[in-house]
This record gives sequence, C-alpha cells and structure tokens, in this order.
Amino acid sequence: MVPSDRAAAARRSGIPGKALAILYLIAAAAPLLAAWATGIEPESRWSELGAGLAMVSGAMFFLQFWSSGRFETLSGRVGIDRTMGFHRIAAVVALLVAFAHPLAPLVPAFIDDPQGAFVLLSQMLVRPRLLSGAFALTGLVVLVGFALLRTRRGVRYEFWRATHGPLAIVVAGLILHHALAVGDYSSAPLPEAVWLLLGGGALLTLFSTYAVRPWRMWRQGWVVESVEPMADHVWQIILRAPQRRAFRFRAGQFLWLTIAPNSPPFHDHPFSIASSPQMLPKLRLIIREAGDCTNAFGAIEPGRRVAIDGPHGGFILPSGGAHVVMIAGGVGVAPLVGMLEEAADRGDARAFRLLYAGRTPGALAGLRLIESLSPRVDLHVVKMVDALAEPPAFEQGPIDRRHIEEILLGFPPKETYCLVCGPAGMMEIASNQGRVRPTR
Repeated sequence: MVPSDRAAAARRSGIPGKALAILYLIAAAAPLLAAWATGIEPESRWSELGAGLAMVSGAMFFLQFWSSGRFETLSGRVGIDRTMGFHRIAAVVALLVAFAHPLAPLVPAFIDDPQGAFVLLSQMLVRPRLLSGAFALTGLVVLVGFALLRTRRGVRYEFWRATHGPLAIVVAGLILHHALAVGDYSSAPLPEAVWLLLGGGALLTLFSTYAVRPWRMWRQGWVVESVEPMADHVWQIILRAPQRRAFRFRAGQFLWLTIAPNSPPFHDHPFSIASSPQMLPKLRLIIREAGDCTNAFGAIEPGRRVAIDGPHGGFILPSGGAHVVMIAGGVGVAPLVGMLEEAADRGDARAFRLLYAGRTPGALAGLRLIESLSPRVDLHVVKMVDALAEPPAFEQGPIDRRHIEEILLGFPPKETYCLVCGPAGMMEIASNQGRVRPTR
C-alpha cells in the first residue's frame, strides 16, 4: 500500500513512536542510572540485582500513569490501540519484575538450602520495615489481575474505572515510601530526586485526569440533540455544542463521552466520531449496545448534558494516492462514515471502495447515509452478511481471503490506501492478506 502519508502525519499531534520508545527506556532506567552515579558499593551482586529490579519495576509503574491513552502528546502518533496495548503489557512486565525483586538476593540461599530460603523469604515479607513493599506488591497483583480478568468476569466497566485509579494511587504511594525509606540508595540526593520526580509526574497526570479535564469537558456545553435507531441495537446520537464553542477534528478521530448525571473520568467511554467537520457545531456518533452503559443510550432524552474529551487518535483519511479501500465490520463503520462524508464535503476525486460486513442486513448501520453520499463521491459499496444472503443486494459472508482480493482488484498497491476498522478477528483476516495494513 501507499507509504504513510507525510502530510497527514504532520498534522497529527504527538511525539513520534521511536522517540517515545527512547524516552520511555530512559525514564524507566533513570533510578538505576541515578543509583549507579552515587558510587555506593553493593553488598553483593545478588542484592544489587534485587535493588536494580525494584528500581526498574517502580519506575515502570509510575510511567503507567502517562500511558493511559488520555494524553494526545503521547498517543497522537502511535494511536490509542497501540498505547493501551503497551499499557497492559508494561503492567504485566512491571509485576513480573517486582516479583523477581525480593527473590534475587536469595538466589544463593535457594541453591544451597531451598527450604531455608523460603523461610527467609517469608520472614522478610513480614518485617515491619518492609511492609510497604509487601503491600505494594500485593496491590500490584490485585491491580493488574483485576484489569486482565474484568472482561471475563463480567465486571462493570464503570466499577473498574472507579476502583482502578484510586488503587493505583495507593500502590504508587507504597512504592514511593518503600523506595525512599528502605532502598539502599535512598539517602543519596540524586536517586531521591529521581523518585520524587517520578512521583510528582504521576501526581500531575492525576490532577489533569481527575480535575482539569472534567472541568474542561463540562464547560464546553455539549448536549444531546437527538437519539435515533440506526440498525439492530445500534443508535445514532447527535451532539450539539453552542455556536461559540470551537471544536476542531478530523473525521475518524474519537472522543471520550460522559452523559449527565455521571461524572468523568469514572463514567466516560470512547466513541468514534461518525461525521464530517462540516457538520459542526454538531457531531454524529454511531453506538452499538454493548454493556450496561450503552444499553441505556436509546432512552436518553434530547437536551441531556454531555461532557466530551477529544479529539483523540490518528485514524484519519490520508491525502494522496488515487484509490481508497475501506473494510468495516459492524459498528466499526462509524469512523469510515465520517471519512466518506468528509471526502464528499471536500470534493475528493479519488475512487473509494467500501466492503461492509455484518451478521445480518439489520446489523449494517448507516447504509442509507453511506449510499446517499454516492452522488458526491466516487464510491462503490459491497455489503456482506453472515446470515443467508439475498444477492445481488448482499454477498454471503463471513469475510475471507477471496473477498479481500476482490475489493482490491484493479487498484495498484502503490496508489492505494487501505483503512480497516471492526472486530479483531475481521481485522486479522484483512491484514493477513499481505496487501492490507490495519490503520486503526
């Protein structure tokens, strides 16, 4: 496919991915480097390894506050999906490193006398001086375990959001106390300054997330203008802002939405913007019922206040190229609807093809809106359903390699952009064809 679009990338806010990776590695190693700079002689190589593991794990945990996906400077270029994926992986790595921290100094004891080593470990974990570290490790297990298992256990999203942040604050405080009060290098000015800097950075993110952002979100004055059914268990929600409110975005980006009387950040959910900037001061959202919150969206009355945080994300319509192929599954069509509408408003002369798949014809949201754009943009739509199809209106699904090859037929790879959005399984099928790279 066409290489990444430079003009579009230049408009995206945020630090490039490679620079972010370098900054992360430096920040994660900062306590270790500060300890090395002190010149303090270690008791043994194993105790030094344990101290080093503790420093890296603690630093990684404090950096988790920055990789929550709410800071466009950090996630704008790499995308919210990659940011949150890294957030989850880093949490597991930090937990594993934290577990290795108390074990490393006991490696010689485990070799010589395993049973005695376990006794030493149990005694060490209950020492009053080390309790903050033991509690921090316990809290980290609960924090990471709950986050990984919540979807499988049917835990409400709002409950998880309400407990995840406060528990993270408690664990951060315990880690900071353990590092400053117990750490072998904590008395040295430079390591102490590094830990205070990491802790202060985490506090800054909390102040932004729990105070500044909610205040900004509510003061914008957005309200619900209308709620209408768009497909089976799918709703179109139109938001409206006061004329004086400036809001700039590119079609395909997303926002975090909170509906009164709920409060951000405990009750906000991410939704793609499914409209063109030309529709402002109104925004269109296409939302599928998928939980306790979204299941109640159909009962929202016009005039209800909403708070939005955005726009976020770099999933936008690229410029350049002669052709654009879009592949959508279910409500994943929402950002692509906005892109097609934006293309029509701009008089985009490129050829567009949309392969839109769903379980049934009634699950294909926004078809009437999409087809109404055909007179204004060169658009060919292929509709596919998993249920028994009725040709020629619908093709028989699910999506496989043949359908991907057909939608790409006649479009030279070097002149074609591909945009894919939908369920993970569908995106994997599309991207595995070699010629299609998911942009989401």
